[in-house]
Amino acid sequence: MKNILVIGSFMTDLVFKTERIPVEGETSIGSSYNKFTGGKGANQAVAAARLNGNVKMMGKLGNDDFGKEHIASLQAEGIGHQAVLFDPEASTGVGNVTIDQNGNNRIIVVPGANMKLSIKDIDRFEDVIMQSNIVVLQLEIPIETVYRAIELAHKHNKTIILNPAPAQEIDSDMANKVDYFIPNETEASILTNTEVNNLDDAKEASKILLNQGYKNVILTLGDKGVLFRNTSELNYLEAFKMKAIDTTAAGDSFIGSFAYGLANNWNVTKAIKLAIAASAITVTRLGAQPSLPTLQEINELMKQPIHA
Repeated sequence: MKNILVIGSFMTDLVFKTERIPVEGETSIGSSYNKFTGGKGANQAVAAARLNGNVKMMGKLGNDDFGKEHIASLQAEGIGHQAVLFDPEASTGVGNVTIDQNGNNRIIVVPGANMKLSIKDIDRFEDVIMQSNIVVLQLEIPIETVYRAIELAHKHNKTIILNPAPAQEIDSDMANKVDYFIPNETEASILTNTEVNNLDDAKEASKILLNQGYKNVILTLGDKGVLFRNTSELNYLEAFKMKAIDTTAAGDSFIGSFAYGLANNWNVTKAIKLAIAASAITVTRLGAQPSLPTLQEINELMKQPIHA
C-alpha cells in the first residue's frame, strides 16, 4: 500500500445542536453540546487511517490542551505526527459548529496556529514529502504554504489531491500540478462563477475547471452524488440515500477514503464508490472524527442497494 501524507489543518470543534439555526438577532435553546477533534486536514488523515491506510500528518498546533488532544487523537489512529509542530504563541484552531434538526450546519472557524504553518516549515519536512506517494491538501492553512507543498510534491512526482476548501482563488500555475481537484458544489460555484444547482450545472462547472488546467475534477454534490471528469471521461455516480444527522466532515470522509483507494492502486471509479459510501455513513453520525467509518462498515453498506 502506498503512503499518504495529509498537509493541513487541525480544529477543535465545539458542536451545538438546535432545532433550527437562529436568524440574526435571535437566541435559540440548543439540545446538546459536544467537543471533538477536527479540522479538514486532520479529518482527512483520520478518514484514511481508519480504513487501515498508511498515513502521516503535517500541520501546526497551539501549545495548549487542545493541541495535546489532537496529538493523542493522531496516536490513537496510528497516524505519524513527526511533522506536526507546536507554535509557542498561537492557539490551536477552533471551530464553532451549529447543527439543525435536519443535519445542516453553519460553521465559524478561528484558524489560530494553522495560519502559522509556513513555507519554511514545508521545506523543513521535504523528506516527509519524498517518503510519501500521495499528498492531500486543503485551504485552511496559508495559500502560499499550500503552493510550496504542491511545488515540492510535484518536484518529487507525487500524486497530489487538492480540496479547495474553504474556497478561494487559486494561482493558475498550480492547476496543472494537481492530479485530483475535489470541490463541492458551493466551492465549484465560487471558483467558476457558475451556479451549481443540478447535474447539468455540475457538468458545466467541471468543464470550466478542466479548462483552468486541473487534470481530473471530482465534483461532490452531497446527496445528489458525484461527477468525475477529465479530458477523456465524464462519469456520474449516485449517492446513497441516508437520513442525515450531521453533515460535518462528509467531504473530508470522501477525500480521505478516496486517497485510501488510490493508495491501493484502485481505478478512480472504484475509489470514488468507496468514498461515496464512507461519506454516506459519516452524515448519519454526530461530530467530525467520531463519525468517520471503518472499512468493515463501508463494505457492509456497499452490499446494499444504493437506493435503499
